[in-house]
Amino acid sequence: MLLKILLLLVLLEYTLQGRHGRQYYRHKGHHNRQKRHHNRHNGVRSWRHSNRYRGSKPTQYYRYGPRKPTLPPSTTTTPPVITTPPGGRDVRLPLNLYPVLYELELQPFIYETNPTDFYFIGKVTIEMECRQSTNEIVLHSNQLNITTSSVRIEPMAPGQNPIIPTIEFDTVNHFLILKTNTQLVSGSNYSVYIEFRGPLLSRPPGFYQSSYQRGNDTIYIASTQMAPTDARKAFPCFDEPAVKARFSVTLIRKKHLISLSNMNQIRSKILDNNWVADHYAVTPLMSTYLLAFVVCDFTFKEETTDNNVLYKAWTRPEAIDQTTYALDVGVRILTFFEEYFATPFPLPKQDMIAVPAFAFGAMENWGLIVYRETFMLYDPLDTAENFKQFVTMVTSHELAHNWFGNLVTPSWWDDIWLNEGFANYIAFVGMDFIQKDWLVLDNFVVSSVHNALSFDGVISSHPIYVPVSNTDEIFQLFDSISYEKGGSVIRMMQFFLGDETFKRGLQLYITERAYGVASRDDLWDALGRQSIIDGKPQKVHDVKRIMDTWTLQMNYPTVFMERMGNDIKLSQSRYLRDKNATDPGTYNSSFGYKWEIPFTFTTQTNKDFNQNDADIIWMGKEGTDILLSGNISGNDWFIGNIKQYGFYRVNYPKDNWEKLIDQLKMDHTMIHPVNRAQIINDAWNLAKSGDLSMNTALKTVEYLSREDSYFPFFAANNELVYVGNMLERTELYGDFSAFMKKAFSIPLNELGYNNTGSGHLEILLRRLVVEGACDYGNEDCINNAINSFQNLMQGTGPINPIDVDSRQNVYDTAIKYGGVKEWDFVYNRYKTSNVASEKLTSLVALSHSREVWILSRFLQYTLTDDIRRQDGFNAFRLIARNPIGRSLVWDFLRGNWNDISNRFGSASFLLGGVTAKFNTEFDLQSIQTFKDSLPNLGNAAAAFDRAIETTRANIKWMESNFQIIKDWLQSLK
Repeated sequence: MLLKILLLLVLLEYTLQGRHGRQYYRHKGHHNRQKRHHNRHNGVRSWRHSNRYRGSKPTQYYRYGPRKPTLPPSTTTTPPVITTPPGGRDVRLPLNLYPVLYELELQPFIYETNPTDFYFIGKVTIEMECRQSTNEIVLHSNQLNITTSSVRIEPMAPGQNPIIPTIEFDTVNHFLILKTNTQLVSGSNYSVYIEFRGPLLSRPPGFYQSSYQRGNDTIYIASTQMAPTDARKAFPCFDEPAVKARFSVTLIRKKHLISLSNMNQIRSKILDNNWVADHYAVTPLMSTYLLAFVVCDFTFKEETTDNNVLYKAWTRPEAIDQTTYALDVGVRILTFFEEYFATPFPLPKQDMIAVPAFAFGAMENWGLIVYRETFMLYDPLDTAENFKQFVTMVTSHELAHNWFGNLVTPSWWDDIWLNEGFANYIAFVGMDFIQKDWLVLDNFVVSSVHNALSFDGVISSHPIYVPVSNTDEIFQLFDSISYEKGGSVIRMMQFFLGDETFKRGLQLYITERAYGVASRDDLWDALGRQSIIDGKPQKVHDVKRIMDTWTLQMNYPTVFMERMGNDIKLSQSRYLRDKNATDPGTYNSSFGYKWEIPFTFTTQTNKDFNQNDADIIWMGKEGTDILLSGNISGNDWFIGNIKQYGFYRVNYPKDNWEKLIDQLKMDHTMIHPVNRAQIINDAWNLAKSGDLSMNTALKTVEYLSREDSYFPFFAANNELVYVGNMLERTELYGDFSAFMKKAFSIPLNELGYNNTGSGHLEILLRRLVVEGACDYGNEDCINNAINSFQNLMQGTGPINPIDVDSRQNVYDTAIKYGGVKEWDFVYNRYKTSNVASEKLTSLVALSHSREVWILSRFLQYTLTDDIRRQDGFNAFRLIARNPIGRSLVWDFLRGNWNDISNRFGSASFLLGGVTAKFNTEFDLQSIQTFKDSLPNLGNAAAAFDRAIETTRANIKWMESNFQIIKDWLQSLK
C-alpha cells in the first residue's frame, strides 16, 4: 500500500545509524504504522464525518459553457437530510450494487489569498450493476457537501424514468445512503449522478493542499493521498480495496498550471476565464485508494523504458536537476520487475512526483507515485550515500507495488502485509539488480530482519494477519510487523522454496489474479502448486501449513542447539523479551507457539555459508526435538540459521558461545559477515530475555575494534547504543563512554576521514565509525568537525566545502559543542536549502544542542510553521534522543498533547520514541499516570501499552545487568 510513518522512521535510522543505533517507537503506522506504519500514521485524523459542509447550502456545479468559473459557485436550498444513528450498520459496504465505471470531474480552487478557504467542486457518474435486488445504494462519503438536489439514479435500460432518492448519512461509517421507493432489480444496470463540494484539506489524507516557497511567494498545489480509506474525502465512491472499477477522470485547472492523474492525458479543452479541462484515458480495473490527482506548476524529466513505457519525474522547477538519479533507477527497476514477474507494466506511462510538503513517505498510486522530496530527490554534491541508498530503496519499493497491491490487491486490509511485506523485501531484490556492490540482500538482515525480531519479541505484538473492521484497526496494521516481519518471512519462504520456484510461483499467482483480489491462501496455493511442478520435496508442497505458523500467531521461536557427543539436538521455544509480561489475551495461538522452522547450520570443520533449500532440516510445529547424528566433531564451534534466512533466534550452550567469541577475536573473517551480525544480535537479545548471560553478550563485541564489515559493526553499534541509553544517567556512563571511545578510535585510525575513491559500504562504515568516535569524545574527531564547520560559517561561496558524507557528523558535533550562533546558522540552512536531504541533515543536527533554552525553543517551533509540519514529528523524536532533551520532550508532549494531535493528526506515534530510554519505576508511573489522564485513547491505546511494556523491560534489564556491566567495564581497564 504505502510507506507512511514507518518509512520516515527508517530514513531517520539511516541518517542516524552511527550515532543512535536503530530504535523504533513501536510501529505505521502504518505507518505509522505507525505508520506508524507507522505507529505509522502521522497525519491521520479522528474518523468522523465533518459537519463543516454537511448542512450548509449546496453548490450549483459549473458545467462547460458560457458560465465563468472564476468565483465560488452559487448556492441553492438544501433539502432535509436524514442522519442514520451512529453504529447502526455493518462497517462493510453491502455491495448490492457494484461499480463498473466512474466518470469523475474535479476542479480545485487554490487561487485565493487565504488557504483556509481553498476547496474543490466535483461531479461523478457511477455506472453500476445490481447484484441483489434492493431499495438503497450505499457508498462512502466523508467531509463532502453533497448537492442533494443533484442526486439522481437512472436505469441504464431505455424507456425508464430517473429515480430521485432520499439521502441519509451514517456519520460513523462514512456511508452515503440513497434510498428509493423503486426496487432496484438484480441483473439490471443503473447509474448514479452526484454533485459535491469539499474542503482542500490542510494536510493529507484525502484531497489536500500543499505549498512551497519561491522567494517571498507561496506556491500552492493540490494533491491527493487516498490510502487506505480516504478516496471518500475526494468524491463519493465504493471505497474498499476489493471493489475495483474503471475511472474516467477530468481535472479542471488554471491555464498556468498542469494536472496529473493515473493515466495519460488524451485531450485538453480550453474553457472561459483561463480554465482548462484535462481529460485522461480510462484506467484499467483498480481500487479507489490508488487514484491520484495533482494540480501544480511542476516540470519534468523523462525517459522511455526498454518496453516503451514513458517514465517522467516531476518536481518544482528549482529542483528538476535532482530528479536524474531516481528517474534512472526507476526506469531500470521497472523493466527488471516486468521480467521478474513475467507480467508487463499495464499502463502506458509511469510518473513519479516529489511533493514539497507530504506528511507521508511515498504512495504507490498506479501510474502516479507521490513521494516526499527527501525520498526521491538526489544531488550528488549535497546528498549523502545513505540518502542515495534510501532513494533507491523507496523507488524500488513503490514500483514493486505495481504488481503487489495495484495489479493484485488484498481482498481486505487484514491482508495488507501481502502489499507491504512483499514490497519491503522485493524492493531489495530490485536494488540488488542495479547495485550489486551494495550487498543489499545482506543489508536486509540488519536493516529489516533485526528490527522485526526486536519489535515482535514482546507480548504486545500481533500476528501478521489480524482481522480488522474499522479505520483505527486498519491504521494499526501499518507497522513493523506488516512491513519488516512480513518481508522477513517472505525472504524465508524464498529460501525454503528456492529462488526459481519462488519466482515462478509469484508469476503464477500474478497471472491468475491480475486485475483482481487475493488473500494469503491464494498465494500459498500458487506457490505450493509451483513447488509440485518443480519437483520440490513434499514438505514444501503445503505452503499454507508452513506459513500459517508464521502469519497467524505472533512472536517467533528460539532454536536451542545442544551438543550431545558428536550429535546435535534441536529444540524450539517461544521468544519473549519479558517472559513475565502479562498477556492481554488479545490474540491466541492455535499452534501453541510452535512453528514450522526451516533450520540450517554449519560447523567449524565443515564450514559452509552458501547453503540453499536442499540443506534445510525441518523442525515441526508439533515441537518435537530433532537429533542430528554425527554432525559435529572434536571441539568445533557450530552456528545455526545460515545468513539468518530464518525468522528465529539461535541459542547455544555456554561452551559453544565461548568458541564463537574466541573465533571472532582470533579471525572474525572465518564467519560470514551476516552471521557475525546475527551472533551479536541474538546474543544481546537472548541476554535481554534472560536466556543468556549478559557477560556472554558483552564478550561478543570485545573484538569490535577489528571489525571491517559494515553489517556486524552496525548490529553491534545498535546493541551498544541501547546500553548507552540505559546508562546515560548513571555513574557508569563515564567508563562505558571510555570503552566506546576506544572501540571507535582504533578503526577511525584505520579508515580516516577521506571518502575519496571509497565504495558504498566503506563510506557507510566510515560514517558509522566517525560519528561514534566524535560522540564518545575522540578529541581529534571533534576538533576536525568543529574546524570544518567554522570554515563553512566563514565561507562566502555557494559550494559547501564539507564532504557530503561527513556533513551530518560535522553539523551534529558543531551544534553539540557550540552555542546559539551555530544553531541559528544551521537553522537558516534548514529554512533556505533547495535540497531536501540537506534540510533533513540540518534538522537532525539542530537536536544536538546542549542548551536547554535552545531545545525548548526548538520544541515550540514544531507547533508553528517555523518547522515544516512534515518535519515536526521527527524533531520530537530527535530531541528525545538527546540526554538533555529527553525530559523536555516528555513534559512538552504531556503539556501539549491536544495541540500536537491537532497539528500532526496524532500524538500517539511519538510515544515510543520519546519513552524509549525510560528505565525507572518513576518513568513507568509517569507513563501510566499520563495514560490514565486521557479521556479517550482511541488508537493511542496500543502505543501506550507498548511504551509501558518497553519501560518495564528496561527496568528489568537494569536490575539484572547493571552490576554485570560494571564488573565488565572494570575488567577492561
